[in-house]
Amino acid sequence: MSKGRRHKGGGHENAERWLLTYADLITLLMVFFVVLYSMSSADSTKWKQISAALQQAFNVDVLQGQSATSIDSSAAAPAPPIDNLINDSEVPQVTRLQNKIQAVLDGASQAPDVTVGVDREGVVIRLSGSYLFDSGRAELKPNSLAVLDAVAAEIRPLANDVRVDGHTDSTPIDSPRYPTNWELSTARALAVTRYFSESDGIRADRLMAAGFGEFRPLVPNDTQNRRVEIHLLSSVRSEAAPIPATPQPHATSEQIQP
Repeated sequence: MSKGRRHKGGGHENAERWLLTYADLITLLMVFFVVLYSMSSADSTKWKQISAALQQAFNVDVLQGQSATSIDSSAAAPAPPIDNLINDSEVPQVTRLQNKIQAVLDGASQAPDVTVGVDREGVVIRLSGSYLFDSGRAELKPNSLAVLDAVAAEIRPLANDVRVDGHTDSTPIDSPRYPTNWELSTARALAVTRYFSESDGIRADRLMAAGFGEFRPLVPNDTQNRRVEIHLLSSVRSEAAPIPATPQPHATSEQIQP
């Protein structure tokens, strides 16, 4: 009998221990949720501070709990006018380039489609791609070299950077050498760039090349979109360009000032 009573008393003691463990678990859960709530309150305060900073800096309304951002389009900064990069001081250079190229074209048996003007980046000389290259190829035609020489003679004494852009029409090309129009347009830009450097003596650290394929058309007419553009960058654009590691001094160089 005594053994049975001791066994019954032990079971009651174990039941009380289980209740203590359960109470400890509930307490821990309560502490956990209190910590989460305090962290959430801190994040809310920080969010309000960030929202206020964004509204002050960018004049935007940050909507809490939403992924969209409402932007006041009326406060958007307008695009800088062309006058900020190019001014009338570059007009004589444009005229000189145009006259030099025109003189060469007057004596050529096949006059190319050439335009000389000014855009947001500086002086731009636009040459017909069919005059410079055969269809689907990136080797310069011999009769186009005189025009390139005339252009190079005008830009060689200057210090401005020169970028050559290649463009194609939308007709797909599929060849082992030029899988897409990107490769073809880039190869054509590089051909002109190399000719300027190797044959016309323009410093290599002034030159750069880019290919845009068919993705920057001028007009719906595909023929006119096959072109090479030679950009004589304004002094503002040139100063923003990366400086070469070992620049070559040229004391006699001048630079078009905007």
